Amino acid sequence: MKNENLLNIEIGKTLRGLRLNAGMTQTKVAQYIGVTFQQIQKYEKGTNALSITKFVRFCNLFEIS
Repeated sequence: MKNENLLNIEIGKTLRGLRLNAGMTQTKVAQYIGVTFQQIQKYEKGTNALSITKFVRFCNLFEIS
């Protein structure tokens, strides 16, 4: 379970970096992904794990594979 938490934290840091580099707000990203900005905060902190569907939406938004 600990490795899963560390992975969520690393993914969250990466998502935050991508968002900031794109100059986007959490609200704007949330609208694209289809969640609340509070959920984006939780993803970025690693508190909540991303579903594969949300992960793909992030990848599409930031044009990464």
